Amino acid sequence: MIHQTIRLLENSAATLTTYIQDDGEFDRKNIVRPAVLICPGGGYTVISQNEGEPVALAYARMGYHAFVLTYSVKIDNPFPAALLELAYAMAVIRERAEEWLVDKDNISVIGFSAGGNLALSLGIYYNQPLLTGNTGLSADQIKPNQLLLGYPAVTLEPRSEKTPDFVIELMEKGLMPDMRGPNIREILMGKENLTDEEKASLNLLHKIHSELPRTFIWGTYEDSVILPTDLFGLAEALFRHNVPCELHMFEKGPHGMSLGDETVKPPEQVQHLHLSEWFNLSVKWLRQGVVSS
Repeated sequence: MIHQTIRLLENSAATLTTYIQDDGEFDRKNIVRPAVLICPGGGYTVISQNEGEPVALAYARMGYHAFVLTYSVKIDNPFPAALLELAYAMAVIRERAEEWLVDKDNISVIGFSAGGNLALSLGIYYNQPLLTGNTGLSADQIKPNQLLLGYPAVTLEPRSEKTPDFVIELMEKGLMPDMRGPNIREILMGKENLTDEEKASLNLLHKIHSELPRTFIWGTYEDSVILPTDLFGLAEALFRHNVPCELHMFEKGPHGMSLGDETVKPPEQVQHLHLSEWFNLSVKWLRQGVVSS
């Protein structure tokens, strides 16, 4: 496996970590593979490790080259800083597609939570001056061929204004990232104490258009962070714009489950859940798209 970390831009700490499968031998030589570019979550405050390498290795096991983006976070890196970094990451993969044996016409972007917000934003803005004008890259260089969104932050409306006590306890015990401080909307706007108009401007439901790539979405009813209506609303908006979409809403499971299996969570937390099925469903969905096209 070619496993390296590439610095994307001189003026940012963003990196692209590669999980590129070695070229095979004999009849398995020179196989051009599809790729996935993974955007971990973390509320634009941290980068979740559980939603990075474990996901990359899972897709590698299914025959994909995988890449993990570590993008800029916190309030001093407001929108569109991370989005520009994601665009450059896509361009790097396509630029080196021949070297890495990547199918440049089959590169999917996967995002979880805030990373889902980031991935969806690329699907929305890839052909607009916000990206093409600020990067000098063309829409063809940075367009995702598919989007896969795990419990994505879409409207950025909080499910509760108050952080649940059990979440605070986990943060204080060091069992999850400490997300206290500026919230996700304040981070994206680069300032605190936002107006209602500024908050509304970040709602991605209002920005969906007919040129988004086909999209796979999944989440859970029990998610204490992302409203289920975010995901239903996104699927409805995609339907209205004739964008192919698949939505899976699982009953059980908290926020931030990543693969939802024992590679990322304690056995007692996942043994009675079946949300890990999202992964196999996503692979079948990806392959279905290749067949139908």
